[in-house]
Amino acid sequence: MKISPEQIKELKQKVRIENYLSGKGIYPTSKSGIYFMYHSPLRDDSTPSFGVNPTKNTFYDLGNDSDKGNIIELVMRMESISFAEACQYLDSQDFMKEKENQKSHFLSLSPNPNNEIKNYEVTAVKDLQHPALIRYVESRKITLHTAFSYLKEIHYKNAKGKFFGVGYQNDSEGYVLRSEIMKKPINLGHTGIKTFAIPDSKSVSIFEGIFDFLSAIEHFKSRPRCTAIILNSVTNLSKAIPQLTGATTIYSYLDNDEAGQNATKKMRDAGLNVLDQSNIYKRYKDFNEYLTKR
Repeated sequence: MKISPEQIKELKQKVRIENYLSGKGIYPTSKSGIYFMYHSPLRDDSTPSFGVNPTKNTFYDLGNDSDKGNIIELVMRMESISFAEACQYLDSQDFMKEKENQKSHFLSLSPNPNNEIKNYEVTAVKDLQHPALIRYVESRKITLHTAFSYLKEIHYKNAKGKFFGVGYQNDSEGYVLRSEIMKKPINLGHTGIKTFAIPDSKSVSIFEGIFDFLSAIEHFKSRPRCTAIILNSVTNLSKAIPQLTGATTIYSYLDNDEAGQNATKKMRDAGLNVLDQSNIYKRYKDFNEYLTKR
């Protein structure tokens, strides 16, 4: 059977990679925006590092830069067949309709409102080394020298599979993780604040997220000289009160939004000596956006 250029173009556009994979019982482990992440079907992959862009209908394998391309190239690799045979295979199969079980699987990936995962097992906490996480940190304009001092590569598993991200352990012994496919941090276990204590410090710097804290280090080109508190969410402000009330000065680096402004006001209304530092990044949502977009 001869495949015309028009048919090849149609196969590349209409046969969805995610439908082909779901037909083989392969489903994404996480979803953010348009990106789906899988355990690679091309190699032994303990962490989800195989990405599918459904808008462009292309795939890439973060663990092997040579493994990337379109649906036909993926079928050639997975089925060990030639280009012509891959086209014939795709033309003879019904991949055009979205699978119902695929839709329900994507729905099951939606995190709960607090992005908390209760039933999990942390399988590894180590220095950053996965290319995807290093690329993510660098995309936030944080140098690896700074990242290595405060962040770890954290692997965990639950009933849905094995996952990993870049993050830290909070003061409540829970974990906070981020990656390039997460829109919001994921919390493993108890949510809470993170304290980077400086002995004998009489002042406290307060941040909403870890990347705002790291952005301050990059901006000032120095390590913190006073104790720093990462709220993880302004809803955790009450958990930081014991440390804040003992400080002579509080440097507030909270977000330039209503929630951040309200949190700063609450600290002042409580009689705390608060110096609002958000004017540094006044035209941006937060310190990290200022660092990445200026």
